[in-house]
Amino acid sequence: MSILRVQGVSKSFKDFRALQDVSFSLEEGDNLAIIGESGSGKTTLAKMLMGLIEPDTGSIMTQGRLQMVFQDPYNSLDPLWSVQEILKEALWPGPVDQLRMEKILEAVGLSPEVLSRFPHEFSGGERQRIAIARSLLASPKVLILDEAVSALDTLVQKQIMNLLRKLKQDFNLTYIFISHNLRLVRQFSDKIIVIYEGKIVEQGEIKAVLHSPLHPYTRELMQAAFYSKMGKE
Repeated sequence: MSILRVQGVSKSFKDFRALQDVSFSLEEGDNLAIIGESGSGKTTLAKMLMGLIEPDTGSIMTQGRLQMVFQDPYNSLDPLWSVQEILKEALWPGPVDQLRMEKILEAVGLSPEVLSRFPHEFSGGERQRIAIARSLLASPKVLILDEAVSALDTLVQKQIMNLLRKLKQDFNLTYIFISHNLRLVRQFSDKIIVIYEGKIVEQGEIKAVLHSPLHPYTRELMQAAFYSKMGKE
């Protein structure tokens, strides 16, 4: 069942074409990776999916709510708000459900005791857990993860990725994982879209695409990921 369908979407900012004729669909339960270098149009696409900006042409149809977890856990949480106030934002304008907030915090590996604390009192990984909790409180069908672990060190990245796998099962989530890190998404996603200069140049099952990449840019990404890995071994 398609819960998101993007058809012929394009977006320009003055003379810069950020996206051109982008089309894809998302099925319930997918782990979709959208990969490309900085400036390729990934974040512009994410903002359009969230309704933060409108496409110039094309259409976006959704079934169910989408929420986003942003890249930088240091800037995505208001430093003047307590965790409780941050989580309340996801429930506005509805009633505050204290018990639900506590259960969501426990689901992301945090104690309800953190509700009275402020963002500066937490590590980067803990802040990202708070950001994930805020998104879950809005009862999304789709969670967009925009470079959601790229600002974290390798060990914390692994912990957050393991958490996301668990939450997918517990909350019946569908993921869109936006990244420039091919090695990371290869371990996490089952489908992939490769964006280059605002266009989708390749898409499909991740194993098939990475086993037999058709576009030179996809092959370049694979080579860069391989040599980066070799350089650390």
